[in-house]
Amino acid sequence: MIGLDLKINLDPNRVKDNLIFVAGLPGMGLTGKQAADYLIEQFNASKVGCIKASHLASPVISSHDGVVEDLMNELFQLYYADVGEKSFLIFTGITQPSSPEWQHHLSYKIVDQIRVYRPKIIYTFAATPIYSYRWAVNVYGIATRRDLLEELRLYGVIPFKGEGVISGVNGLLVGYGKRFGIDGIILLGETYLTAGRDLIAPLSLLRVFSKIVNVEIDLRKMEDLALSFHKKFSEYVKREKSEETDSEKLGYIS
Repeated sequence: MIGLDLKINLDPNRVKDNLIFVAGLPGMGLTGKQAADYLIEQFNASKVGCIKASHLASPVISSHDGVVEDLMNELFQLYYADVGEKSFLIFTGITQPSSPEWQHHLSYKIVDQIRVYRPKIIYTFAATPIYSYRWAVNVYGIATRRDLLEELRLYGVIPFKGEGVISGVNGLLVGYGKRFGIDGIILLGETYLTAGRDLIAPLSLLRVFSKIVNVEIDLRKMEDLALSFHKKFSEYVKREKSEETDSEKLGYIS
């Protein structure tokens, strides 16, 4: 197997005792990726590590005006930030590995490497689908311990009921964290745009996350983007319904 070259330029002595590890990779609605990127921006986090592995990218090449562009090598990054009395290590990237084997390998590698920093807990951002559009969406939670799950209720998080699976690295990181004795929580924002870019789901995640970790996050920029998106999408839905109604009134004409 081709190895993963992961180097983290972060002195363990610099990291505070209550380090929080956060991860968000592309998935439904780009929910987790957008939430992680927003944290990096708002926390003014510094890049402390990356993984260069072109073999984990989609098996395509890109071109511009007929000229082949360079292959993307740096697919995943780690960022660090001190925020008040807490420290955050944030993991994100531009893709998910294309095979289950590589998703497992990447997740194990990340968790194994960050253990030296003694993370208190692992949070991952993900999404769960809904089948009708709405502005007020729920956030569901999955945790490595029952008491953690019950604690999430205090912040408006709904424990995920029944049997289920969380696919991809956003789920596997918590699974491997549990194997190494690190607590973990997966937060899932409801998204209607499973195949597009949703701006409401990541906002709902960060609102909840801010309360859970007791750190103020300036969400005004994301709120403005989400509200603008909501208005435009609502108008689109109304037009679609209106056109459907007009079409039904016409009936069948031969």
